This record gives sequence, C-alpha cells and structure tokens, in this order.
Amino acid sequence: MSAGYAQRLSEYPNKGVCGLPENYDSQRAFAYKLEKLFQLIKQSEYTVVLTGAGISTSAGIPDFRGPFGIWTREQRERERNKTRSKKKQKKEDVNDAEQKFISFDTALPTFTHRALTHLIIQPPPLPDDSSSDTGDSSKDNYKSRTYIHHIVTQNVDGLHRKTNLPRNKMSVLHGCKICDTCNTEYVREYEIESIGLKHTGRKCNMGSCPGKLKDTLLDWESPLPQTDWDRAQEVCSRADLVLCLGTSLRIEPAGSLCTLPLTNDAPRSLSEVSEGGKEALGGRKKKRSSMTKETKRGYAIVNLQPTPYDDGAALVIRGKVDDVMQGLMEKLGYGAWDET
Repeated sequence: MSAGYAQRLSEYPNKGVCGLPENYDSQRAFAYKLEKLFQLIKQSEYTVVLTGAGISTSAGIPDFRGPFGIWTREQRERERNKTRSKKKQKKEDVNDAEQKFISFDTALPTFTHRALTHLIIQPPPLPDDSSSDTGDSSKDNYKSRTYIHHIVTQNVDGLHRKTNLPRNKMSVLHGCKICDTCNTEYVREYEIESIGLKHTGRKCNMGSCPGKLKDTLLDWESPLPQTDWDRAQEVCSRADLVLCLGTSLRIEPAGSLCTLPLTNDAPRSLSEVSEGGKEALGGRKKKRSSMTKETKRGYAIVNLQPTPYDDGAALVIRGKVDDVMQGLMEKLGYGAWDET
C-alpha cells in the first residue's frame, strides 16, 4: 500500500498488531510445503486467491504491519516522541521526511501479480509426456483447465489491473472510483486524492449520464462495496481452496473470507464483526477444522508474519510471496513464461 493513501485515512487508534517479526521456513521445509501447495492447487476444482499488501512490497510499496510497515513506523514514532529531546526529535523528523515511497501510479506489477493473471487467463501447457494417441477430448479438457479462478484483493494500489486482469475475475474490496448514478467504474493512471466515498469533483462521461464521480477508497469505518463484497463471499463459498497471499488477515470482515470453504458462513456487514471497526484487534481466532481428505476444501496462507487464522489452515508457508509463486509456476508447468 502507499504512504499517501495511509496519510489520508482518518485518525484511528486501534490499528491492530504491528511489527511482528518475519519468519522464514528452512530451505527443506519450504520445498516440502511448496510441493504440498502444488498438490492442493492441482486437486482444487475452484481456487480463489485473497491478496494483501504483502504482494506489493517488492514493487516498492510499503505494507502496513510488517517490521517496516506504515502502521509499525507510526507506532514506533509515537513511542520515540514520548522520550526523545526536542533537538533529537527535529533531526529524526527530517530523516523521516526524506524517506521516499513509490507511488501507485509509478509502481509496476510484481511477479506475483503477473503470475496470478497468467494462471487465470492462460490454460496450462500440455505435459511433456503427452503421447500422440491422447484423445482430442482429453487434450481439450486439459486446455480448458484453469488453476486460479478469481482474485479477491484488499489492495488499492491498482497493480492487479495493470496486468490486464479481467474485472469480472476480481473483487476489489477496498476501493476504486465509481459514478454515483450509473455505477460505471473508472480506473485512473494517477493516485486518487480523496478517500471515504467522497465526490472527486469529476463528472461521469458515459453518454448523457448526469452523475458525479466518487471514490470508493475505504476509510476505517466505510462500508464495503456491496457488489464486490457479495461476489467475494460467493466465490469463496464456492471454492475448494482459498489461497491467502501477503495478507495479515487482521482486517474484518475480509479476513474471515478464507474460512468460507469450511463454514459457508461469513459476516454480512461490519456490524456483525466484533467491536473495534474492521480490525481484528487482539486475541486468537477460534480454531477451525483444516482441509481434510473427505472435504478437500480449506485454505492456505503464504505470509511472513503469523495471522489469526494460521491454526485452521491446511498449509502455512513462511516465505516471500514472489518466491512461492515462482516455484509454483515451475511446478505447474509454465516454465519461463514471464514477460516483464
């Protein structure tokens, strides 16, 4: 996410657990878990990916709760302000002001963004050992196979869209820009300055529509966009596997989407979430049953920090998302497909 977006958010004291240490699986454990993820995806007939800020850090966009995340830095700054002298405070303020962040409009999609789009729009290549006597119907069925079917994103950086991911294959939970009359959605090459469902000062250019444009970039207490939220719940309920990439799963109700393959039950609105707004503030989530051979439904997590939903996951990988996706693409047979 961007520091610009974070700075426009309203004051909100409860930003949850920040600055937890990042952990990495050993090389051996990583290889074992990567193979298991490969098998889970192959077995799944419908896979949804839930993405968070962690998939954009390699693009130069800071996350929120990592060791150097925006909220983590903010909390540390408050603690320093309580003890440091005015002279030292002035010097540190200058250093903070000089720190540069990549903006949304200049950031480019990461390997993970590109790989996810490729897995949605491109059928897998035929295996090398496919013989000439393989029936045409079998080949057609293989070519129609898709490993990833839908992406639900909490990000507002627009990097998924820069990969030309079809809009009907994506649910955007935390914002874009839309007409208040005809609901036409607009995608800009620049970062929108408003936030919290406010009018941007621009008008809809769809025919004779008199509508005005407003942002759908969520502030802390803003309601989720109903169409995208309904679709996100529908696809996650349908999924055999929800793969969570680079998300702390601490924002509710989005965080609980990963459990829908197991429970088919999620909060319908923010009012059904525990007090404290959208943030899952403390405490551990109730442990849920992980994927079983009988149901073949569940969720997997790829994140460097622990999440409230780790206990119920079929698989938890502690590694960089790009590394996981590179290994996964190779195992799925895509080879050197990437064109940056």
